[in-house]
Amino acid sequence: MPATNIFSLPGELRNMIWRELVLSGSDLAVEPLCRSEVQKLHQPAVAFVCKQIRNEALSIYYSENSWFLGKIGYHDSKHVKMYEFAIRISRWNDMLGPYVRYLARLTMEVDGRCYAWNDQGIADDARYEMCVVRKGQLHFERNGKPRCTCRLKNGVEMQATKDGAVLLELVKEYSASYRDTVHEGFCRQCGKSRLEKLGRSEATYLPLWEDIATC
Repeated sequence: MPATNIFSLPGELRNMIWRELVLSGSDLAVEPLCRSEVQKLHQPAVAFVCKQIRNEALSIYYSENSWFLGKIGYHDSKHVKMYEFAIRISRWNDMLGPYVRYLARLTMEVDGRCYAWNDQGIADDARYEMCVVRKGQLHFERNGKPRCTCRLKNGVEMQATKDGAVLLELVKEYSASYRDTVHEGFCRQCGKSRLEKLGRSEATYLPLWEDIATC
C-alpha cells in the first residue's frame, strides 16, 4: 500500500489526529515548566516533526488544554508565594514565545488563609478558572460558580479572547488582589460573587482592571 502524505488529509481530520496526541484529560501544571533549571519547554513529540505540524499541533495543545498556574499560599511548602507566582507567569510567558497567544483556559488556586478572617473562621480555598467562550466573551468562575467581571476595563475582554498573553496577564493581575485584606462579597451590578477589600487598596494601579481588589 502506498504511503499517505498526512497533508493530503483535510485540515479537520488532521486536527482530530492532533487532539488525540496532545490533549490531556486533566489540568496541565505550569510549575514544572518554569523551574530555574528548565531552559526550554517540554512539548509533545509530534511538535518536532516539521514546522507545519508543529504549528497545527501546538495551537491545539495550548488553546484546548487547561493550564494550572499554581496555588498561592504561605502556609504550605507546596504552595507558591504571590511574588513567586508573578515571576512564574512572566517566565512562562517568555518561554512560550509566539504560542502564548493560543492560551484560552487558565486556572489557579488560592489558600483560604489568604482571605481576611471573619466570624465563620477561615474562608474556603478558592479555585479560579478563566477561559475563552468565544470572540469577545470570557467565562470567569470561582469554585465552579460564575464570578463578577464588571471591573474589567473597556475593551479588555475582547483583547483577552484574541490574545492569550492578555488572558494570562488578567489572571496574574487578579492574583494581586490578595495583597489587600479581602473577603468574599457580591457585586451590586451583576449579583455575582467578587472580592471586596477592607481598608485602602494597594492594587488599584493595574492596567486591565478598574480596581482589582473589588472584583
